[in-house]
Amino acid sequence: MFAALIPQPLLSRSTHESQDSKPAPDTKPQAKSNAKSDEVYTAGGEVKAPKIIHYVEPDFSPSSQEAYVEGVVRLSAIVNTEGLPTELKIINGLNSEEDQTAMEALKQWRFKPGTKNGQAVRVKITVEINFHLL
Repeated sequence: MFAALIPQPLLSRSTHESQDSKPAPDTKPQAKSNAKSDEVYTAGGEVKAPKIIHYVEPDFSPSSQEAYVEGVVRLSAIVNTEGLPTELKIINGLNSEEDQTAMEALKQWRFKPGTKNGQAVRVKITVEINFHLL
């Protein structure tokens, strides 16, 4: 393979929150009866981050191999309560071909869902996929 992944630092608490300055949902006090199933949390405190259980390495595009392109693609996603990555977005790209292959690979990843108080919840993650020629 021509793409290398570093599993440990892939997931991190997102530092790219929404434009408004509202606190993250996990910091708001909530009554259990008002909990929304579509609410998105960030890991920390009582919210546990999703854990990778299966990942797919992206392939280098032939043109990037020939040009010796290397670098990192940063993506954000929301891991749903079934452990599937949804709402994928490029935060920092490398080039259109590698951005696309990184996104296609991330769509195939599977996670143990994040939890809050032992219940599976939707959690926003940031993923870094490193492209390095071996």
